[in-house]
Amino acid sequence: MDTGEILSTLETFDPELYGALQKSVENQRYELSLLPTANAISPFMAFLKGSVLGNEYTDHHAAEEKRWIERLASKRACELFGAEHAIVRLTNLAAASRVVFYALAEQGNTVLSFNGRKQEHTAGEWLSFQFESFGIDDKTQRIDLDQLAEQAKRCHPRLLIFSPVNYPRQMDYEALARIAHENGAKLWVDMGQNAGLVAGKAMRSPVPYADVVTFAANDSLRGPQRAVILCKQDIAEKLEQVVVNTGHVDIKGNTLIALALNFREAATRRYQAYCQQVLKNAQALEQGIMKAGVETLCGATESHLVLPRLQEGQNAGEMADLFWHGGILVKPDLMPTQHGTREYPILRISSLCPTTRGFHEAEMEKVGHLVGNFLLAGADVQQDVKKEIGRLIMDKPVFSSEWLPEAEPEQNATTREAIETPHKAEASLKHRFMEQILHLGGR
Repeated sequence: MDTGEILSTLETFDPELYGALQKSVENQRYELSLLPTANAISPFMAFLKGSVLGNEYTDHHAAEEKRWIERLASKRACELFGAEHAIVRLTNLAAASRVVFYALAEQGNTVLSFNGRKQEHTAGEWLSFQFESFGIDDKTQRIDLDQLAEQAKRCHPRLLIFSPVNYPRQMDYEALARIAHENGAKLWVDMGQNAGLVAGKAMRSPVPYADVVTFAANDSLRGPQRAVILCKQDIAEKLEQVVVNTGHVDIKGNTLIALALNFREAATRRYQAYCQQVLKNAQALEQGIMKAGVETLCGATESHLVLPRLQEGQNAGEMADLFWHGGILVKPDLMPTQHGTREYPILRISSLCPTTRGFHEAEMEKVGHLVGNFLLAGADVQQDVKKEIGRLIMDKPVFSSEWLPEAEPEQNATTREAIETPHKAEASLKHRFMEQILHLGGR
């Protein structure tokens, strides 16, 4: 049954769900998402997720030869990020975070975290810690590592957590690790939406310095909805045991193979070019906002993230709702300072999704100018903004062909077969089996 037949049958069989599908297509096509966590999945991965591997799953009890796709995904994750060990069977970032807490901390331990991140994943009597927060300096709007070192020395945390989901600057991870280790703590970096930029060599990597690194494969990596844990070898067994004990015992084959391809795509020159364009687009977005007369927080962006500051008296949630009605999706937030003396109302906006759709600097600067005008004039310019956004996205696809990966012979030579099997015959059978899966999945 081809795609047309499936859609036609679905429309007749369940018109309610068919309508929801059509609405989703319309939203993705005709709204401009500046959400940091929203991005289109790669077409290749979308294809694999719809393949017949969706009928299979890999259980942690399975024999090694049955877990070859999981081992392939794990190996590619390690190669991509330069990690010692990778766990790829987690459904989402909340689950990955709880695994890290269970493995590396005990009840009542102090956790020192940037803006209190990860506290939302510790609800319940089994995950009860004493959280202390650190944040940006009120004057410089940067993280002051000297202040952080003093705070760590005073509170002796078990975990030092840095998650830069609302910090658009590069971080000195070596210094961060030194602060953690000198005070008896493990360093945990949740890369958030910077994961893709780290993979694409557009941002510094925390992997050489952190004890554990977590990230989601969607958003910046444009992959399936999964979470990954990278860690040092000396804590790998402890983390793996917690993964099994907390119920993450199996995973669908289609998701695993999409994840494996995700890491392969992120190692290509085409993906590195995408990441460089993400940075250029973020800078252009910020310039447009500032030219409109709106300030941004933390200085010039060094990532995909831009933080426009709201005007006096504006509510971030209400502004996000106005933007939505104007055809733009944004994330409202509050940025606290180091000593909790102030909270900046901001929007968290990103260049990730527009870049995936094929936007470049000139268009992103226009978007920034529209965002700035909207923040200054509010509902008065809502309809004008919606019209302008409509013009900008009229001919933009959800995923631009500009970023589709191409074969790279020199890379293929070094990664031709990422798994080792005891017998060449088995490898050959698996290769033919994969060809059949891809053929069936494309019918």
